[in-house]
Amino acid sequence: MKRFRNILVVCDRELSDSRALDAALQIAEDNNAAITLLQVLPPLTALQTFAKPQTPEQIEQAYHNYYLNKLQQFTKKFAGKALIRCKVVLGTGFIETIRAVLRNQHDLVVKVAEPVSWIKRIFGSNDMHLLRKCPCPLWILAPDAPLELKRVVATIDLPMPGMTESHRGDGHRGDGHRNEDDLNQQIVELAASVSALQGTTLDFLHAWQPYEAGAVLMWCEFPDKAQAELEQGHYQAVQIAMSGFKQQVQSWLSAEVYAYLQPKFGLLQGPPVQVLTEKFNELQPDLVVMGTVGRSGVAGLLIGNTAETILEQLSCSVLAVKPAGFVCPIQLHD
Repeated sequence: MKRFRNILVVCDRELSDSRALDAALQIAEDNNAAITLLQVLPPLTALQTFAKPQTPEQIEQAYHNYYLNKLQQFTKKFAGKALIRCKVVLGTGFIETIRAVLRNQHDLVVKVAEPVSWIKRIFGSNDMHLLRKCPCPLWILAPDAPLELKRVVATIDLPMPGMTESHRGDGHRGDGHRNEDDLNQQIVELAASVSALQGTTLDFLHAWQPYEAGAVLMWCEFPDKAQAELEQGHYQAVQIAMSGFKQQVQSWLSAEVYAYLQPKFGLLQGPPVQVLTEKFNELQPDLVVMGTVGRSGVAGLLIGNTAETILEQLSCSVLAVKPAGFVCPIQLHD
C-alpha cells in the first residue's frame, strides 16, 4: 500500500483550524513520516513597507519572523508526535505550495478547504488551482469534516479493449498516452491506506455510458434491437473489465489487507456526473479518492471536465491523484 514519508501541511495565518495537521499526524505516526507546516503570507504592499528608518527589506523580514515564531509556538503542543518543520513564505498560496512540493519532494499535501461561503461548492479558487496543478496527492478536508472517517469512496476508470476516446463513458479520460492501470493503482493504494488506517468501509465506483451507434442505426432493419444488443455488449465488456480490476486490486494489496477491508465494487450506468453525484448522496462518504486527470503536459487542460464538475458537487473531503507523466505547469523559478 501507499506509504508517505514527507507530508506538507498548509495552514492559514490565523491557525484557527488544526485538523489538517491532526490528519497528517495520524498518517505520520503510521508511516514514520516527517511533516512540514507551511504558511503562505500575502506579500506586503509598497505602502506597508514605507516606514523609516527601517528599510522595506527589514520590515518584510520582521513580518516573516513574526509569523514564523507564531507557527513554531503553535507546533509546540504537538511535540513528540512527529518531526514537524515550520516554513513561512511570501507569495501566492497555490504557487508557493506547489513550489514547496517540487523543492522538497513532498509525497502528500494536506489542507483544509478555504472558506467560500458565497457559493455552494466547498473548494475555492486556490483549492481548484491545487487540484488542477499539484503534482503529488492532495487531501483537502471539507469544512467541519470529522477526522474520524467511516466511509471512503474511490472512483476509477476501467480500460476496455477496442474502446475509443469518443466511447469513453465519463467524458474526461484524457489522451491515449495515459496509463489507466497506473492511475487506478495509485487510487487503490491511497484509498486502501486511508481506509485501513481509519477502519472504514471502502467502495470503488465506475460510471459508464452505453455506446452511441448514431447514424448506423438508420440502416438497420430493427434499430431498437440493434441498439439493445450494442448496449448489452458494452455492459458485458464493462463487467469483464470490472472483474479484471477486482483481480488487480487483490494483487496490489496484500491478502491480509484485502480480507480486512473487504472492498465493494459498483458499476453505475448513466451520465457520470449525475450517477456519481447520486451515489455520493446515497453513500454519504467522508472522503472521495479520485483522479483529477486531463492531458498530461498541456497547460490549461490539467483537470478533466467530469472530474471538475464532480468536485463542484462534493460536500465531503477529497483526496486527488494525478496520473503518471503529469507535467506541472508551475516551475521552481518561474
